[in-house]
Amino acid sequence: MRAAIHPGPLRSDPPEPGLLTVGWIDALVFAGFLATAWWAWVNATLTMNLFGARVTASIWISVTIAMLAIGVMAAAIPEALGERAAAFAVGNALIRLIWSMPWFMNRRAIGFPWWRSVVYNGIPASLWLISIAVAPPWQYALWAAAVAVEVLLLSFLDGRQDLLRDALDVDHLAERVGLLVVIVFGESTHWVSSSGLTAVLGFAAVSMLAFVYFTYSASAAERGLKRLQLSGSVGAIRDTVMYLPFLLIAGVTLFASALGTAVAEAGHHLPTGAAVSLCAGISLFFVANAAESLRYGIPWRGIAAWAPAGVLLPWAILPLSQHLPAEAVVGAAAAVIAIVLALTAVTARRLGPKVTDPSATPRRG
Repeated sequence: MRAAIHPGPLRSDPPEPGLLTVGWIDALVFAGFLATAWWAWVNATLTMNLFGARVTASIWISVTIAMLAIGVMAAAIPEALGERAAAFAVGNALIRLIWSMPWFMNRRAIGFPWWRSVVYNGIPASLWLISIAVAPPWQYALWAAAVAVEVLLLSFLDGRQDLLRDALDVDHLAERVGLLVVIVFGESTHWVSSSGLTAVLGFAAVSMLAFVYFTYSASAAERGLKRLQLSGSVGAIRDTVMYLPFLLIAGVTLFASALGTAVAEAGHHLPTGAAVSLCAGISLFFVANAAESLRYGIPWRGIAAWAPAGVLLPWAILPLSQHLPAEAVVGAAAAVIAIVLALTAVTARRLGPKVTDPSATPRRG
């Protein structure tokens, strides 16, 4: 679903002749598409985590139909707000209906009432199907409502589902989240085939973000999920697998979009929309990392050095973007990420595993 990964360059001010232009509406549309793709992926990951270890005929059929539904969604995205809106809605409805079957059939084994899977999957699927007959903009409101139902119902998932807690394979969950982040980081560098200083600086910035994630965040996630499972905190597992990684991925894609604009407009001032996206992308990335660390049980002193810098420092770039060319703004972004990376490394070295390893400081989430 490449179209769901790259919203393209962002700008909100009048374009200079010959430069790429995508406005705030495009950014909002992209965020909506990313949300629908994310929750479809979450449903697939959690369902396969619980019921896919033993491949049966029903699981094989479900996966096959789900792949078809995802293919329909991906093919429809380029024209999802136009002539392919119905196909996009059908794809979303189909994938939710197909994943409802394993949950319904195994409801007693995991301690869920029969209506839970019907409500969680059936209501969103119905909203997607009803939207086919509704004209915009109310059609898009129904799409948003369908995703909101899933998000809201997941908020009621807590530690009382003991059987669900014991059935989760947290290693698989950590691997799935990590794999998706790998894909997003890889897709985020599609523009680096361009030559020039801006592309080099942008690649360095993305590489440092990836280093932060795979050196510190991924290992903490693997240990943290195991600790949360042992403590019985299904709600915390939900937050760190379903909610917070979406913020991280949204941050990376926002940042990548701004870098794409910067590469295209090297030598010019970065448009306001792209500058905001650049700052917001970095900040959101570190917001997600800080929130996940706290949710895993890492105390405040384990994030105090790098989290405020990662969240707040990127916004110092915004006023500079009005006076500096795009390549200088990207260089400033790379410098900010380098500072936060250094602070993260110093924290990990100084405090050691007693603070940075959530398994060393067990606490009920």
